Amino acid sequence: ENRIRRIVADPDRTAARKELLRTIDEAFENYVNNELVISEAESAIPEEAKEGLLAWMRELQEKEIAKRGGSRSEAQRSIEEEFPGMTIEEFTKRQKNEILANDLLRKRLVPRTIVSWRDIERLYLRNFETFNPPPTLRVARIAVAKSDAAKVKQVTDLFAQGRTFAEVADALKVPNQGLWREIKLGQQGVDGVSDLVDDVKARIKGLKEGVVDGPVEKGVQVSWMTLLPGQQAVARSIFDPRLQLQLRRQIEGERYLQEQYRYFKSLKSRWVAEDLSTMKARLVQFTIDRYWK
Repeated sequence: ENRIRRIVADPDRTAARKELLRTIDEAFENYVNNELVISEAESAIPEEAKEGLLAWMRELQEKEIAKRGGSRSEAQRSIEEEFPGMTIEEFTKRQKNEILANDLLRKRLVPRTIVSWRDIERLYLRNFETFNPPPTLRVARIAVAKSDAAKVKQVTDLFAQGRTFAEVADALKVPNQGLWREIKLGQQGVDGVSDLVDDVKARIKGLKEGVVDGPVEKGVQVSWMTLLPGQQAVARSIFDPRLQLQLRRQIEGERYLQEQYRYFKSLKSRWVAEDLSTMKARLVQFTIDRYWK
């Protein structure tokens, strides 16, 4: 209720209504799914084991009382501070339901999320460039109009004095140390860059980090180029144990959610006779009537 009141207080009424509907939908789905799993778990307990279940619940309650002060009154006070209005019996039942539900889901879903080496390999190959980023060339360029003889001479003299490319770029107020292009190289290298003309590609191929190429006249410009230091990400091999574990967990997580969705859907078809959409629509209407101003 507090969450709903915070949502409806949002002055952006359109956004508030969307968030309210999303919240109700999520809460309703979670409630239905939880009730179905608990019902399924309880129905799976054989008659001969139910007496043992009651004894186990009594033991669970005794342990909770001991953990929360040792007396029933202290335990009740502690539980109410954490969960207002909840009794020890309700708290124990909640614990029981969580344990039974988790155990049922573990038995039903986990065996269906087994991951093979081939699964890991496929995911790695699908994301090959993410784990093996292509090299990136950081090309710097200073270009001066050929007609501006004074500036051409200034740049030429600065490089002749041994100034670095970054220093010359700063002297001419060229931003980012003259950075012109960042080129990610594919399998074809520079030749695979479609928006570069052949003579520029040939020139870039000859560049070396920190070594100035130029002056080169082309059309109405005189230019100097170099390669700036790169920050190349380290490639990650499929045989990296940490990466394997990351991929395995990703696949397991995705499969678990898929199997969970299928399982909840099958439970609804077996246990729920009512129209859930109609129930949810009524719940939405109740909420709007009560809280929406």
